[in-house]
Amino acid sequence: MKRVTIKDVALEAGVSLAAVSRVFTNTAGSSARMREKVQKAAKDLGYRPSMLAKGLVGQRTNLITLVSGRMADPFDALFLDRLSERLAQLKMRLLLASSALQGPNESGFFQALDYQSDAVIVSAGTMSLDHSSACVRNGLPVLLMGRIVEQPGVDCALADNRNGARMAAELLLRTGCSRLGYLGRGGETFSDRERFKGFADALSGSGTDLKRYALKGSPDNENVFRTANTILSDKHRPDGIFCSSDSLAFGVIEAARALGISIPDDFSVIGFNNVPQAGWRSFQLTTIDLSVNHCIETAIELLNRRLENSERCPLIRRIPVELVVRGTTRQIPAGGKES
Repeated sequence: MKRVTIKDVALEAGVSLAAVSRVFTNTAGSSARMREKVQKAAKDLGYRPSMLAKGLVGQRTNLITLVSGRMADPFDALFLDRLSERLAQLKMRLLLASSALQGPNESGFFQALDYQSDAVIVSAGTMSLDHSSACVRNGLPVLLMGRIVEQPGVDCALADNRNGARMAAELLLRTGCSRLGYLGRGGETFSDRERFKGFADALSGSGTDLKRYALKGSPDNENVFRTANTILSDKHRPDGIFCSSDSLAFGVIEAARALGISIPDDFSVIGFNNVPQAGWRSFQLTTIDLSVNHCIETAIELLNRRLENSERCPLIRRIPVELVVRGTTRQIPAGGKES
C-alpha cells in the first residue's frame, strides 16, 4: 500500500503544499477554517505529520533519545517503561538507541543527532566524552543518569549511593553481622564504585571484616548464581552481604537456599534499587529503594531547564534513597529484645 504523503493531504483538502506545511508546523498564517480543512483531510486519509520533518524546519521534534545498554538489570527495563509512559503524557516520544554500537558513526549519540532529537538521556554505564561533546556542539542537551561527568552542557542525575550504602552497613551491624561482604561489578560502573566506597566508609572503625567480591562476565542469573555459590561455599564466608543491585542479591538468595544456609538467621542479604521482584514472597529482599518515578521526574526537570537555557551551568541532582527492611535481614538486634 502506498504511503500517504503531504501532497495527498493537500490534494484532498484542495489547498497548496505550503498551506498544509503551515498547519502542521504551527506556523502563523493559517486561519481556523484552513486548519479545520487540512486536519479533516489528514484524518480521512490517515495521515500523520513527520516529527523529523518538523525538526528540519527548526521546530522541536518532541523526540527524546535514550542511550542504554542491554538492560540485563530489571531496574533499567522499568526505567525505560516508565520513561516512555511519562513522555507520552507530555506529548513526547522516546527513541531507544543502543550503547553497544561502537562504530565511528553508529554511537547512540549520533543516532540522536540523525533523528533530530530534542535531547539525549544516557543510562549506559559507560560513554564516550568525544561523543557527548559532539552532541553539545550541535546544540543537543545531554543528561547522564547514574554517573557524573563534569562537562559543559551535560547535566547529571544519580542516586544518593553513599547514603544508601551507609544505611545498609548500619543495618547489618545493628543486627549482629560481623563478617561482611560487598558484591558488585568490580568498579565497572560509577554507581558500583560509589556504593562500595560508601559501604566501606560506614564500616571504618567498627572493627568489622569486609571483603569485596566482583562478578566477572555477564550479569545473567546463572553467572550471578555461580559467583554467589563460590562465595558462600567458602568456610570463611560472610554472615552479611550488601549487593550493588537487587539482581545480584536475587542470585545470592538462590545460592544460599541451594546450600542450605538459613536467611536471615545465619546469613543476611541487602540489595539496591527495590525493583518490584524484591517484594515478591519468594525473595522478600531488604533493599535500598531508588524511586524510578523520582528518577524520571528529575530527568524531565533537568531536560526542561537545559532546553530553556542551553548556556546555563551544568547541574547535578542526587536522588534520595530509603531503606526498606524485609525478610532477608534480622528484625531484632543480636542480644536485643523485640520492640
